[in-house]
Amino acid sequence: MTPEASKARVLSRLSEDCLAADLQWSLFTSALCSYRRDSVLRPFPPLLMNDGHTEKDYTLLEQIASRAPGIKTVVDTQAECLHARLLELFHWVLNAKSFKLKTCEKSKYQEITSLTGQSVSVPEPNYVFEVMYSESSQAKFEELRDSRDLLYAYHGSRVENFHSILHNGLHSHMNKNSLFGEGTYLSAELSVSLPYSPSGKAWDRSILGDSLSCVAVCEVIDHPSVKCQVKDNKNSVNRSRARARNSMGGDVPEKYYVVSNNEVIRVKYILVYASRTTKSRSASAPSWFSQHKFVLMMLFYSFLLLAIGLANSKTFQYHVKRYLR
Repeated sequence: MTPEASKARVLSRLSEDCLAADLQWSLFTSALCSYRRDSVLRPFPPLLMNDGHTEKDYTLLEQIASRAPGIKTVVDTQAECLHARLLELFHWVLNAKSFKLKTCEKSKYQEITSLTGQSVSVPEPNYVFEVMYSESSQAKFEELRDSRDLLYAYHGSRVENFHSILHNGLHSHMNKNSLFGEGTYLSAELSVSLPYSPSGKAWDRSILGDSLSCVAVCEVIDHPSVKCQVKDNKNSVNRSRARARNSMGGDVPEKYYVVSNNEVIRVKYILVYASRTTKSRSASAPSWFSQHKFVLMMLFYSFLLLAIGLANSKTFQYHVKRYLR
């Protein structure tokens, strides 16, 4: 793709939904800055795997990404502020093949709580984003669904994981918690998932904030392999659905889900809790005067003593009078 075509697609994406584009770049940046970037920055930008690069060049990628200006600057300059490689990187991050993020109205959160059956009150997220899948991904999911019901539940994870989650999906083997068996753990209560989504460093120039906490709202096909509390016609718990393989804690608790089949689960929404930790220039970068306050005070004191001394000096007064004649 030519630079002009890449520029046009980047600007189109930003004009379409700058907040969603900002989040995508922030999640990419968070993965890049993570000490676990070898496992969370997947996929890795292919532009740094070409031109003879046989290994992932994180140093060069950091150098390129660090020059990224804020989204507003990119729009205001019509992307002229992006040099060739940074433009290519922006294009790759913002134009994923399998999905696109869409900013939702705040009212969407209330719809989500109804879908999950959430009953415990928690702070509302600052932003809600919907994951819009490509036609091929959507068709594959609907084929697998085969008219089954959909379950909605929350999954908490560290912010640096979401770049990979969006591109590759949730994988049960990545889950470290196995008390109730092997699989991806979800809950109908946001209060349960939030502690697994601590605030983490994102992008310093983000419109959203440089510290983000993300919670995935997942669509789960109501497949027999999904372990949860399901009651039969006699209003008793269906044991075949309530206990996962290798469970050490017994039955899956009520309002919990354990999903071992990666194909029956996908992220439908992302709840974002955002804050800004970067201080203002005056607070984070002390002025030259505040840094040298003691030296300036001593110079002023010395000047004051000198002025007093000269004012009391008869010789100085004599020369001043001669000069003024």
